[in-house]
Amino acid sequence: MKELNKIERLKAECSPVDFLARIDTIDWHAPSEADRFYLKNYGIYNIKLRPESWMLRLRFDGGRIDAERLRYLGDLARRERLRPLLTARGQIELHDIPPERILPLWRECQEHGLISWQTLTDNFRALVTDPLSDCVPDARIDTFALLDAIRERFLARPEWLGTLPRKFNTALIGRETPSFNPWGNDLLFALAEKNGGWGFNLYLGGKNSEIAQSTDIFCPPEHVADLFESVARVYRAHGSRGSRSKTRLFHLIQEVGMPQLREWIARDFGRSLETAGVLEMRSSVHNRDRLLPIRRFGRHGEISPGTLLKAAGEAQSRGWQLRLTPHQELWLFDPEEIRNQNPSTLNAQHSPLHSPFSIHNSQSSILNSQSASKGSVTACAGLRYCPLSLWDIKKDLDLLPMKRLESLKVSLGFSGCLKGCGRHYHSDLGLIGLRTNLYAETERAARIFLGALQAPDPAPGRLLYYSVPLRKLSALIHAILDSYEASGRKNFEAFSRHTLSVYSTEFLQLWFVAVQLYDLSELHEKFFRGEAESALLTRLQKNDGEERPVDEWIRILTHRLWDLKAS
Repeated sequence: MKELNKIERLKAECSPVDFLARIDTIDWHAPSEADRFYLKNYGIYNIKLRPESWMLRLRFDGGRIDAERLRYLGDLARRERLRPLLTARGQIELHDIPPERILPLWRECQEHGLISWQTLTDNFRALVTDPLSDCVPDARIDTFALLDAIRERFLARPEWLGTLPRKFNTALIGRETPSFNPWGNDLLFALAEKNGGWGFNLYLGGKNSEIAQSTDIFCPPEHVADLFESVARVYRAHGSRGSRSKTRLFHLIQEVGMPQLREWIARDFGRSLETAGVLEMRSSVHNRDRLLPIRRFGRHGEISPGTLLKAAGEAQSRGWQLRLTPHQELWLFDPEEIRNQNPSTLNAQHSPLHSPFSIHNSQSSILNSQSASKGSVTACAGLRYCPLSLWDIKKDLDLLPMKRLESLKVSLGFSGCLKGCGRHYHSDLGLIGLRTNLYAETERAARIFLGALQAPDPAPGRLLYYSVPLRKLSALIHAILDSYEASGRKNFEAFSRHTLSVYSTEFLQLWFVAVQLYDLSELHEKFFRGEAESALLTRLQKNDGEERPVDEWIRILTHRLWDLKAS
């Protein structure tokens, strides 16, 4: 039997549910590492790199929040001078809580019906679904009712509090065209059809760097909560509790294989499992031109207490709904107005903004222009909120060609460290903020990922460049966008699937550097047909008078383009 990791040893000494009895004895100015682990199970976060500042993460499964609770949060954040942050799982984090205030505020939030349990560490994190899945025409199943049924199985239950081997993310998609990419979840129920009935195909094992894999299981809506719990029990029983880097559900699948996992699930489920139906959930890229009357608040997850209060007031006065979304935004909308949309407006071909939905409401003046145009971006917290980040992601996005990315409807995932909270593997273009001394004295740089795919053949983005200096990053992104725009493809995902996927990663590394150094316009048509590799090498040999392999050309040209040391 593998040796337990240090977190599992803590659980063996004291279960997370029993730790609650100790909460009044904690030294909040100097918590132990054990204290920090146990408190995460209750949504309370602190890190030794920033011991003076605490964070509280509040849970909103499906992103549902009402005006009363939102107004309370706005008042609380203003009164206590806290910084709210919207997460990519539709949650709200309250940052900059002083040590002496964290316990009183945690209790106060509970008294106001705000739950923080199981939002961190080895738990079922907030359940996500499409924000509009109860009011758009292509929503075939009421996923909110199913989320409630799942949540009832584990929330605040002792047998599930902190007892998983690792964190567990769940998505339930009952729409044909979701507004976000759900393939990076540990468990994905994806809309499917079988024998004339709607249900879900079950996919397992997604994470920040992997897509969920088919289990060949079809699940009718009435069995969703039971099947979820069977998967959960199998993971709890068989998941590794050794190295923390290999304890996600993905690693269990890698170790035993999907057929064995499916057998365990069937045994626990106690009834026969149907084989997968026809997947009816398409790529979220089909949503990027849709026009719907939605007011959107938040800029890359940042939102002020005043904006929370403004949105709450609007929702209450109009009787509209509020949703915290996987786009790191707060949405305000009238469900009936969305249900009554003319179908022709749902597929507008020339939306001015790249976002799942663009605003076309005459009363949208309550939004600033930035919060209305950033729906394509998933950005991690950044160093202002998380000391693990090497970049101030929220601010540093302004160093990128954001207007062009938006106008071309190219999605961007930006992470400040290798943990990947910005979902860089699951976007058209992904970035990780780094530091490097490859081309100059130590400077900021980014690792580049390219070309995530969604249904029907999902795949994570490929690592394109290991390290690109920040001073050259925009030029490289423009080169990528130039090729995409010239391709004439309908969207970047189609460009990735039909053009980029034809080539090796090495060739793409060479191409996007070479087009910045030379006029390669005569090779563009060959590039789009998948025939450019030999032509490019011939051109480079002609320019430099030397014949070299691709990897040697990459080394020479990247240093020629980016190196400051030589000068």
